[in-house]
Amino acid sequence: MSDFLKKLKGIFVVEAATEGQAADTTTQASEKAETPASKPTPSVTPAAPVGKASDKFYDILLGAMEANNQEGFDYLEYKKSLQTLAKMPMDEQTRYFSAFAAAQAMGVTPQKLTDSAAFYLKILASEDSKFQDSVNTQRQKQIGNKEKAIADMEATIKAKGEQIAKLTEEIQTHQSDMEKMKAEISDAVVKIETTLSDFHATFDELTTQINKDVENMNKYLK
Repeated sequence: MSDFLKKLKGIFVVEAATEGQAADTTTQASEKAETPASKPTPSVTPAAPVGKASDKFYDILLGAMEANNQEGFDYLEYKKSLQTLAKMPMDEQTRYFSAFAAAQAMGVTPQKLTDSAAFYLKILASEDSKFQDSVNTQRQKQIGNKEKAIADMEATIKAKGEQIAKLTEEIQTHQSDMEKMKAEISDAVVKIETTLSDFHATFDELTTQINKDVENMNKYLK
């Protein structure tokens, strides 16, 4: 990290931390005053996480400002003067005017300072746009593709479920046909066995009569 970037972090990060502490104090007081009945009912859809400033992103954004630092006394130098004066017992208006008095001696106008600040805001907006594009790419890779895969899986599950239902119906039909065939076989077996039994009974009765006649002929016709 360059010395200039360290100075930038010293200007912006310290001030942001001070403002964050004040905001935390206000939030804590609000939470203490809130009663359980006033708390909202949790939503089914997860709420977006609350952002928190981090050194990593300060390095990225301030690095972009450093890379595009304008020559001469501009907003960044003016911001540093404001930070120095913040340690002194003076109101905000006096602090801004005092910092400008030093800049004015170098030919700096209020318009130049605001134009310079606007320039850095555009730099930061450009970084925001690039980061958003990067996030969208990652979202597509890590979320969008998985969502498509889930949709494909749902379609596959539905199709296979329909196949299972169709196969189940076919199995039930086959089982029904099989039971009918078993009943038909059983009936056929009874009929065949009955026919065979009737034939043997008739055969036995007839052959018995013939054999009896043969026996009597041998006995009486000598």
